[in-house]
Amino acid sequence: MAFADYWVKSVFPNGLQVLVQPRKYARTTSWGVFVSHGVRDETKESNGISHFMEHVIFNAQYRNQSELSQLVKQGAIVEAFTTKEYTQFSVTTVPGESDTALRGLANLIRRPSFNVSLIETERAIIEEEIKTFMSTKKALDEWVERALFGNRSLGLFTLGPRENLSTFDETALQERYNKYYTPLRTVIVCQGSVKETEVLDKVFDAFDDWNQKPISIPPPKFEDAPQLVGISTQAHRVSLYVAFRGPGLANIDRTPFSLIADSLGLGIGSRLWNALREERQLVYEIQAAPTTYGVAGYMTIRLSCERDKVRDVIQILLTEIARLHQGLDDSELERARTIRTTGLLNQHENSRLMLPTVGKYAINGLTLFIDTEIQNLNLVTKEDTARVARQYLTENTLAIVAYGLSREELLSCVAW
Repeated sequence: MAFADYWVKSVFPNGLQVLVQPRKYARTTSWGVFVSHGVRDETKESNGISHFMEHVIFNAQYRNQSELSQLVKQGAIVEAFTTKEYTQFSVTTVPGESDTALRGLANLIRRPSFNVSLIETERAIIEEEIKTFMSTKKALDEWVERALFGNRSLGLFTLGPRENLSTFDETALQERYNKYYTPLRTVIVCQGSVKETEVLDKVFDAFDDWNQKPISIPPPKFEDAPQLVGISTQAHRVSLYVAFRGPGLANIDRTPFSLIADSLGLGIGSRLWNALREERQLVYEIQAAPTTYGVAGYMTIRLSCERDKVRDVIQILLTEIARLHQGLDDSELERARTIRTTGLLNQHENSRLMLPTVGKYAINGLTLFIDTEIQNLNLVTKEDTARVARQYLTENTLAIVAYGLSREELLSCVAW
C-alpha cells in the first residue's frame, strides 16, 4: 500500500477490538493485548490489585512450560506490565513464531490460573518489589501523580501498599477478572511482517467464542487541587519534581502543551537549561516531559540542587513559567517541533516501542496515526502556546514533590 501510516481495525461481535499494521519490510512481529484495567479502576482498599493480577496471570503461563515460556527460551521478548489505565501483555518475535505468540497470549488472557500456591509466590515477590521500589527515587514519579490527583484513581501507586497484599486471594482475583477482563475492555494490536486478513482470521479463531457479560464501570475521579509534598531526609541535595496538571489525550491542547514542555526543559538549549545551569550553575541536569492519560495529563520538571539553593531554583523556574504566558518564540517552536517529530518517527520505526502508545490510544477510543500527530505539531502557533500556558501553567495547577525537604520547608520556598 502506498500510504506510509495505516491501520486495519476490526471489531468482533463480542466487542473485541483488533488493530493490525502490516509493515512490508519489518523483520519482526509484535503482538500486544491491552486490557482496560489499571490503577485508575482501584480504590484505596483494592489499590495494587491490577498489578497483582498481572503478575499472577503472566507467571501462571510462563511457569507451566506454555507457548510463552518456549518463546522466551527461543529469544522472543515477552513482557507484561501495569499502568494507571491498562494492563499490557506483549510478545515481539521473528515472523515464523507469530502464530505461537498469538496462541500464548490467547491462553494467558482467556485461561488464567488463580491457584493458591501461585498467588502466595507472587505475593512474596511483590512485597520485595514494593520494598525495593519505595527505597529508590523511582517512587518520586508516583508521588508526583499523588500530588497532582490526590489519593485515589490516577494518584494511587501502581504497586499499592504492602498491607493490601494480604487481601488479594483467589476469590478477589477471580471476581476482578470476571469484571474487567472482558472482550469489550480488550484491544489486540499486531504490527510487523504480517498480512492483515490472515491476522484477523487467526485472532477471530482464538477469541470469537470469548463471551463475558459487560459491566458498567464509572469513570475515574481525582482530587480538585494539586498539592505540595515534602519528603524529609538528611541529604544535602534535594530532588525537585515540579508538575502542572494539563490536558487529556483527546484534548486539542495536548499538542501545544507537549511543545511547551520540550521548550522548557528538554536538553541543551531549553529555557531552564539556560536559566538554571548555563547562566547560574544552580543545577547539573534538567528534564521536562509531558505525560498524558485519557482523562487528564501533566508536565513534570525534574531536577536536583543543593538544599540552600532550592528557594532560588524554584523562583527562577516559576519566573520562566510566567514568561511562557507570552508564548514560545518562532525558534523555540521550530526546535520543539523538530524534537518531537524526530521522537515520533523513531518510535514509529520500532513496533515494540510503539505498542504501548498504540494501546493507550486504543483503550481511550483513539487510533494513533504518526502522520496526523506530526501535522498537528506543524499547526501549532505562538498564540496557541500562549493560550495553553496561561490556562494550564498556573498556581492552581501546580504540584511540587521535594525529596529532601519537609513540607514546611518546601512551602517557605514557594512564592508564586
